[in-house]
Amino acid sequence: MKTTITLGRKITSCVLMWALLACLLLTGCGTNRKGGATDTKNEFTTDTKNEFEPESMTERDSLSYFKEERIAVGWNLGNALDAYNQGVSRETAWGNPPITEDIFNGVKAAGYDIVRIPVTWMGHIGGAPDYHIDEAFLRRVAEVVGYAHSAGLKAIINIHHDGSVEKNGSVVKDNGWLSLNTARKSDEGMKQVTAQFERVWTQIATYFKNYGDYLMFEAFNELHDGNWGWGSEFDQKSQYEILNKWTQVFVDAVRGVGGNNKSRFLIIVGYCAVPKHTTATYFKLPKDTDNAANKLIVAVHYYDPYEFCIAGTRHNWGSAADKKQVDADFKTLANTFVTGKLTPVIIGESGVVWHEGYEQTRLDYLSYVYGKAHDLGLVPIYWDNGAFDSDGENFGLFYRDDGEPNSPESQMVIETMVQACGESN
Repeated sequence: MKTTITLGRKITSCVLMWALLACLLLTGCGTNRKGGATDTKNEFTTDTKNEFEPESMTERDSLSYFKEERIAVGWNLGNALDAYNQGVSRETAWGNPPITEDIFNGVKAAGYDIVRIPVTWMGHIGGAPDYHIDEAFLRRVAEVVGYAHSAGLKAIINIHHDGSVEKNGSVVKDNGWLSLNTARKSDEGMKQVTAQFERVWTQIATYFKNYGDYLMFEAFNELHDGNWGWGSEFDQKSQYEILNKWTQVFVDAVRGVGGNNKSRFLIIVGYCAVPKHTTATYFKLPKDTDNAANKLIVAVHYYDPYEFCIAGTRHNWGSAADKKQVDADFKTLANTFVTGKLTPVIIGESGVVWHEGYEQTRLDYLSYVYGKAHDLGLVPIYWDNGAFDSDGENFGLFYRDDGEPNSPESQMVIETMVQACGESN
């Protein structure tokens, strides 16, 4: 059917077209958040801010802060905000319930001083060059940090499984974007990963810039090439050149945001968080600003021996040789950093899976390892993944929905660790 347009409709159409043209001329092809004309191809989305009055920050150095605040023993909220499925972080993806304040209240009541809150950000990060973090996810992380603070705990957040990598036979697969393998392959790969790393930490620091000294940032988790830092495949020079650069990028990005980040405590992690690679000469602490003298902390993980602590295939521990190894590992850490550089060391992950029928051996291990760490000025943080009756790694000690110990045996494990590290706050 042929359509007839009347004169009135023509006039109306002309008026609308002229109005639209005038609007385009006045506003330009794009506008930035301040109202000026921009080229939209180069526009960055404004980083999400969390505006409120800045909270208090201590002037103390990191070692004095840990001693005077009596930060002696900690706990991990594992397999929660760090859980992911098909490249997207989701806190219930690995079977734990949504996080509430009850778990933190329970952890504090049990005697812990600090909680590590691992966070996986992938799936909530936009494309290059902005890499904009979803505001709703930032708010959720902040809500969980608030639970910890309200319970009276110090808190650590990080970039966690964004650096996850696995190896099946000879095939290495990166599960996240923070990839040493991508960075090693080409200059372009190095630039891309470094740019994203810098942008992600800039945004995290921007959102939390007014939070007090109770909130600490940890650069990343266990970065490695798929070989966990063992064997002939580990090229320490090339990989540590990248790792040392990224820790410097981390410090510069956080400090550059300003606010309370100028003096926030920052945690530096060695290769795969392995103690021997962290005390080696190729590990370099990043340079910090003059305003943040002695505000760094070093982190390692300790699950030694692996067969006893994680695999659960060995049930005996406690020989003179076993204890001598712990003594040597921890003394090297203490001499290198606590005494040598006046820098505190946290054992950011540690613990033993449940061994049915060998509960006392588990207690003996934790009593010795946590006690030795405490004696040498190291702060052990237990890895709790929430699992206690699964076919996998049963590190879980608390019911996540109410913060109560999940069994009498778990209660004994908790008491053993806390007592080994002396009185809590």
